[in-house]
Amino acid sequence: MTTTPALPEACLAWCSTRSYEYDVLGDLAEIDLDWWNSRLTSARIPVRVRARGLDGDVVETGTGFLRRGDLQTIGGGCDLTTVYHCAAWLVGHRDRDRARRFPDARDLEEPAGDRRLHSVRQALDECRRAPALIDVGPHRDWSGWPRATGFGRVPMSLYVWAIGSESMLHRPQLLDQQALSELVHLGWVNNPSVSAMTVRRYLDYCEVLDEWARLGHVRPELIEMWLVRSWRSRREKPSPFLDEFRDAL
Repeated sequence: MTTTPALPEACLAWCSTRSYEYDVLGDLAEIDLDWWNSRLTSARIPVRVRARGLDGDVVETGTGFLRRGDLQTIGGGCDLTTVYHCAAWLVGHRDRDRARRFPDARDLEEPAGDRRLHSVRQALDECRRAPALIDVGPHRDWSGWPRATGFGRVPMSLYVWAIGSESMLHRPQLLDQQALSELVHLGWVNNPSVSAMTVRRYLDYCEVLDEWARLGHVRPELIEMWLVRSWRSRREKPSPFLDEFRDAL
């Protein structure tokens, strides 16, 4: 079991002035709908990524805007649609540093047709069964994560957040490399790489966010957002070493 670092005063000060409904659920990402939907069509994946235009209408072409809160409902009960919108939100978000890579959910070893999406659908369906991520079964990889073809740990963490209930005592949280790195910087002794995060370590990470949220009487989503902001702020500060190096040239 790892030690939870002390809650930073700066984190508490920022989170206490923020709103879950506005800052978390209203967190917008700009989506290139043509980029996503052209690739979904080419891959014959029965999903259309949708967002809101500037006038508020739902659009499937051009540029649209997707709220984080929309991820909880926009799939209309289709897990595959939900996880693709999660991936689109991450790629389109200005602060999330996600590569513009299309997640191909097809299992190309399967015969052509709907069977090629069987593996990812089964993995996504597993996430809905309590206790979900801590189950062990044949459709898990070495780390315990469901083998969702095309989707890594970050979109999967946002997916399990999106299908979770706000009434859950310990709701799964978005796993962002920036937030994880900042938490390690603040004293959380654990593996700082998202690619190496097992489900057990991920749950430990969520427990830290939950504990800080309890101490600060705020939502854990706000804690995660502050960690990202703090990491980006530190990265944007000029390094004294670099200044000395430039002066020496």
